[in-house]
Amino acid sequence: MLETEKFLNYKIIKSNKFKRLTITIQRSQHIVVSAPNRVSDKKITEFIEKNEQWINKNLERLEMETATKSHTYLEGDVFLLYRETYKLAFNIIDDELYNTLEGIVENIIIEREKKLIIIPLYNKNLCQDSLRDIVLEFYKQETQRIIDTLFEEKPFLKQLKHNIAKIKIQKSNSRWGSCSKNNNINFSFRLAMLPTECIEYVILHEITHITEKNHQITFYKKLEELCPNYLKYEREIKRIERSYNISLA
Repeated sequence: MLETEKFLNYKIIKSNKFKRLTITIQRSQHIVVSAPNRVSDKKITEFIEKNEQWINKNLERLEMETATKSHTYLEGDVFLLYRETYKLAFNIIDDELYNTLEGIVENIIIEREKKLIIIPLYNKNLCQDSLRDIVLEFYKQETQRIIDTLFEEKPFLKQLKHNIAKIKIQKSNSRWGSCSKNNNINFSFRLAMLPTECIEYVILHEITHITEKNHQITFYKKLEELCPNYLKYEREIKRIERSYNISLA
């Protein structure tokens, strides 16, 4: 049994040009299994499970490489939110309520016109790590709010939700979402960076993995049924990844 839920959504490529089974982990953390045509899917699954430790070790290494510290978390630092750039600003308030992480995050103000994320602070001398924790928790809660709202307000998503075993918001800097073999769906806390239509696409992508674990032809056929314009949203997400700093490390 695989010990981490990072191990999922692997792609199988079969061809007579392959002489043996091989596993490749891409920088995106997608797992690609190359196999000769004669090898059965059962044999491939056994091969993957046999190499579980090696796969998990390399996934963890890539996760660490992706998590490069590129933000200062100081006033004026720029973050992507709802597909737009916002600057960090602090508002020093004489109220001990803002001396707790929960109190601070719950009272963060999003100033859309001025494009500011305004963080209320009781202690103006908070260290960089504490400020980082505040921003990361804000993104986690905001992503949770957006996910909950979409499932509640979109009848189509609400109907599909019963197929999901469990939903988690995780602090992942390498993936937007993932679906485990047990049908638990994990969403990256960075989803709040994306426009709503792209977030909805990520949800439908992972829901498709409940019945189609791998990125084979049948997966994309079912994804297209759920999300006819999925290629448009994939291109938009890739454009955002190229154009903006999407790391929250």
